[in-house]
Amino acid sequence: MKINIIIPVLNEELRIRKGIETAIDFLEMNLSGKYKLTIVDNGSTDKTEQIANELIQKHGAIDYIKLSQRGVGLALREAAKVNEHEIIGYMDVDLSTDLRHILEVYDLFEKEKNTNIVNGSRLLSSSEVEGRKVLRGITSRGLNVILKVVLGVKFTDAMCGFKFFKKDTLNKLIEKSSDNNGWFYCTELLVRAEWERIQIKELPVKWEDDPNSKVKVIKLSINYLKEIIKLRKDKKRSTS
Repeated sequence: MKINIIIPVLNEELRIRKGIETAIDFLEMNLSGKYKLTIVDNGSTDKTEQIANELIQKHGAIDYIKLSQRGVGLALREAAKVNEHEIIGYMDVDLSTDLRHILEVYDLFEKEKNTNIVNGSRLLSSSEVEGRKVLRGITSRGLNVILKVVLGVKFTDAMCGFKFFKKDTLNKLIEKSSDNNGWFYCTELLVRAEWERIQIKELPVKWEDDPNSKVKVIKLSINYLKEIIKLRKDKKRSTS
């Protein structure tokens, strides 16, 4: 069994080399021959592509996909189209989520055959979160509460950038989901999984906030609210 780890990037010339090299060192030590790391470039205009190609020349377990549009959702969909591995998911290039959790993900899929989705959560009692800004914490918890109230979901952390799927499960969910390109698309996959009664296993993670994160919290939150309303309307139409 092999795992395909997607790392979406956009103008990450300052972080991509360190992030990828650190991940590769860890994966070679622990999952050598059992992984593929796929960099999906959402239209970078800096030296990201150049550095990615240098990394490919150095490491055989790296793939690179260049897109002309932005969005984590788009990155995951496009990577899924060419994925050949049994497990596929994504994490951030800043490695905010401890790399050791990849081993937990791999073990869950390998040993528990009913595992279809593993969702990293920073909001479980045993999760460890360091350096998180107050505003990000409040908005994240608030949006997760709204998801529970409006859409009736049970998973705890919609926004954590650490989600993995069984290949066939992801392809099935993509067929049923929208063509949203942004962050919310990954949340939509989880919502639709619950609607389809696909079990989501939540994994408490150790997560360290990146002080240089490019996430614009307010803008992202407004976008999430709009997409939640769209999903609610979609659910009503499907049940009417």
